[in-house]
Amino acid sequence: METQVNQSTGNKKRPLIIGLAIIAVLAIGATAYAMFVDLSPRELYLKSEMNTFKALNESFEDSFGDALALSEKQMEEAYKSEASVGVDVDPAMFGAGGMEAAMIGSVLQNSEFKVTTQHDPKKEEGSVGMALRMNDADLMNAEFYQNNKQTAVNVPAAYDKNVYFENSKFGDVMRKFDPAYQGMEKLENFFKAVDGDLSEEARDDAFEEFAKVYADSVKDENVKMKDDVDFKGEKLRELTVSLSEKETKTMLVNFVEKIEKDDEILDAIAEQSALQGGLQTGMVAPNSNMSKADAKKEIKKLLADAKKAIKDDLQVPGGMKQVVIIDGDDKVVSRNVTMKIGANGEEAVPMNYKSESWTKGDVTNSSWVLNAGPENETLLVDVKMESEPKGKDGKKRDIKAKFEMTENGTTEGIGFQIKGEGTDKKSKWTANLVPAGDAPMELPDMTLEIEHKGDQNLDKDFANHDYKVTLVGNDATMGDINVGLNIKTKTTFGDKLKFPELSEGKAVNVAEMSDAEMMTMMSDIQRNIEQFIGENAQMFQ
Repeated sequence: METQVNQSTGNKKRPLIIGLAIIAVLAIGATAYAMFVDLSPRELYLKSEMNTFKALNESFEDSFGDALALSEKQMEEAYKSEASVGVDVDPAMFGAGGMEAAMIGSVLQNSEFKVTTQHDPKKEEGSVGMALRMNDADLMNAEFYQNNKQTAVNVPAAYDKNVYFENSKFGDVMRKFDPAYQGMEKLENFFKAVDGDLSEEARDDAFEEFAKVYADSVKDENVKMKDDVDFKGEKLRELTVSLSEKETKTMLVNFVEKIEKDDEILDAIAEQSALQGGLQTGMVAPNSNMSKADAKKEIKKLLADAKKAIKDDLQVPGGMKQVVIIDGDDKVVSRNVTMKIGANGEEAVPMNYKSESWTKGDVTNSSWVLNAGPENETLLVDVKMESEPKGKDGKKRDIKAKFEMTENGTTEGIGFQIKGEGTDKKSKWTANLVPAGDAPMELPDMTLEIEHKGDQNLDKDFANHDYKVTLVGNDATMGDINVGLNIKTKTTFGDKLKFPELSEGKAVNVAEMSDAEMMTMMSDIQRNIEQFIGENAQMFQ
């Protein structure tokens, strides 16, 4: 977020410099893992950060526990997941559009898109099947399959057999279609890229190590305490943590060095970078081939460059100052972070982050405000949330947010409001855009409604979640709008997965085809597509 603000200065160094420097703010959430007796201000501060992080983590688990548990299980056990998306549209919407519009409405109302995913993380093997259904019958379907050795594609409407190739021969296949092709030679396994991640234990260990780096960066002389500070009508304790420019930069360097020395983290990042390079989404050019070893070298070079940039280019005039207020449970209820960030030879950019959280009765109010940027070019992010219990295990929330950019005395922006209530079993939410800034833009009269019903029991190896997403409102040209998506998902574990059989007679190896065989296959595909279009001419018209 802060990186984007500083990019507007036009200086090429700033994205890296600011990205590194903001670690200092993120590191505030890191805590010391020790029990304290007769706490000094420093020890009290570190304990309060630990308690606050634990409370935040518990809140996150409460809100997204089912989704997190399902994701973790999918990374460890073989599963099959079926998702269907149907359209629910009011036919009256298309009344003014004539016969063609009415036909479009009818097609949408009677169509469904279905995606079936099968994935075995232990074998690093998986498939994704897609089907377009109309009037409860498959109109068109396709399947993509991959393991560590092969990739296969099947589109029955175009060709009646699986077409596959060895992943190591991807370049040869591409040159059959384009002799001038000069891209990557090997196709990486997408499902392996999905699997690749640090284990939960490794993430916890890494967090603890980074927490220690931050704790070691805060000395006794950096923390001052003040009693009986007023906060929402209560007298609480205030802790001021001040790090000089030198101390802030040393802390950032220590973070970088911690990554440099952690082979497990480096290996995980390197593997993902190599795989994503193959998927044309990583840090390397799309036509590059990068091994895990090469990626690890590149990451180490980036870390070395980052460390040099911190030491030589980063400027944090005045250092970083943080004022926190803690409650009787030694948890942070207010935080105010101020600092200036810049590069050598440039004016440092001010940044201020404030957050508060307090409870009155059953209602908890929270706010997060970020101001960043030079005097005439500032970004404001302002988020407020009101939360209270609703029924058994339920929550009711009202979230308001606005994003404003001030430039040359003019403030432009946009905001939104989300309101809802429910549990992980059943909930309903609404979202609206709201005006922000000095001259608010004209916003559409639209409301997004989301309903969720869940039935999940991972001990019994199933998770079913249904969503209804509806857009309602009014448009000057279309009149009343009411369009919905019905999304149903069904995930099961323990079933025997069925993957395509890549054997002679049932599949063709496109990498081994002769030019004549390739021409024959392409002719068959063209003929089949023309036949399919002819049989479904009404839809394509």
